[in-house]
Order: sequence, then structure tokens, then C-alpha cells
Amino acid sequence: MKKNILVYPVLTALILISGCGTKGIVSYESGLKLFQEKKYNESVMEFQQAVKDNPEFGEAYMYLGRAYNSLQKYDLSIENYQKALGLFKQDKFNVKVDKLNDKEKITQVEEVWLPYSQLQQKIQKGIPLTDIEIQKQEEIIKKLDPK
Repeated sequence: MKKNILVYPVLTALILISGCGTKGIVSYESGLKLFQEKKYNESVMEFQQAVKDNPEFGEAYMYLGRAYNSLQKYDLSIENYQKALGLFKQDKFNVKVDKLNDKEKITQVEEVWLPYSQLQQKIQKGIPLTDIEIQKQEEIIKKLDPK
């Protein structure tokens, strides 16, 4: 009987710990599927639910940024990329999601998705790009679509 007294608290703790990193995963995976089907409005709702369920779900913020980018809502895109990047730089990754390793997630957000949204935001607002920004945009487009 004394063994059972020790086993139950340990099992309860393990269950609680294992569930912490997966809050929001169902909505995230649903959003990812919708994103891949190019149903961006619907994917936004799922990613929003994922970050509501788990405010430290960096990958959900990353894809929320990508969905907003696809909808040409660059202010929201940038905001969510910055949230993702902040979490990633604090080493807060959800290891059960996404095919990119942690370093690649940071690189993609820093070097590709965030700068692309920032440039598109300027274009959308009618602000002319400098020659350096035009060159940067061309480099980013090659990274986005390596074909």
C-alpha cells in the first residue's frame, strides 16, 4: 500500500508535465492543415486558438504571421513574427511540431519571413524601396521559392 502512495503523485506529475508542451497542439495542427490548403482565413482562427491555449507557442505565432502575410495583412504578420522570434530566442520551442529544427526556425523568421513582410508593408503603404531593399527583396524571394 505504501508503494501506491508514492506511485500516484509521481504518475500525476508526469502526466501534468507531459501535457504542458502540447497545449494548443490540436488547433495548431488544424491550422497547419488549413494553411497548406491555402485556406488562410480559416487557418488564422486555428492559430489564434492555439496561442490563446498556449501563449508560449512560438510555432503557432510563426504560422499566424505567415497566414497574415498570405492575406496581405502585413502589420499583423510582423507582429506575430516578432512574438515568435521573441519566444524562440528564449529557447521556447514546441519540439513536437514543425519539420524545421530550432535554429532554422529562428533563421527563417529573422532572414526571410519578417523582412519580407516588412518590405511588403512598405510597398503597400506606397513607400518606395531603396536599391538595397530591392536587392534584399530579390534575395528573400529566392529563399521563399527556390525553384
